[in-house]
Amino acid sequence: MDSLSTKPKPVSVISAIMRSRRMRAVFFLVGCLLFSYVLLVRISSPSLDLDAEDRLMDESSSPLSGGANKEDPYTALEKRIQNLIDTNHVMVFSKSYCPYSAAAKRLLGSYTSDFKVLEVDLESKAGEIKTILTKITKGHSTFPSIFFDGESIGGQDNLLALDTKHDLKPRLESLGVAMVQ
Repeated sequence: MDSLSTKPKPVSVISAIMRSRRMRAVFFLVGCLLFSYVLLVRISSPSLDLDAEDRLMDESSSPLSGGANKEDPYTALEKRIQNLIDTNHVMVFSKSYCPYSAAAKRLLGSYTSDFKVLEVDLESKAGEIKTILTKITKGHSTFPSIFFDGESIGGQDNLLALDTKHDLKPRLESLGVAMVQ
């Protein structure tokens, strides 16, 4: 009569979990997510960067990477940003959707077309660029970030203040940029 007992047989926890359809589905989904993550990390394309002439290039061909003697990518990016600031009389770090950036570019464009713009939000390393600019400008962390001959003048408010005091045009002329007629 022992075989007719209604008392359930003891079942291990793992066996109980594996009998549950919900738990099997959860394990399957977690496995798929982990597989997808590993696959994306391994197959991810190399990040694109700009050289001194603002041409797209991958990090392995960057003249700043030093070939076999690889340097820290953050340091290379910092050097590239500093190079853009140093080699352009008027350098504007902007965001393509920012109304203050657009106003600053319009104001500069009313005096000269001889200025360089880097749209930071369109760069693959926008966050790092913002951190580097904040460090270079000693705390100015908003956009646009405008430089005249390597010196940070601030943002759109500072540029507008120069124009209001009628100091913008003489300052641009003293930099030697080609002025709009």
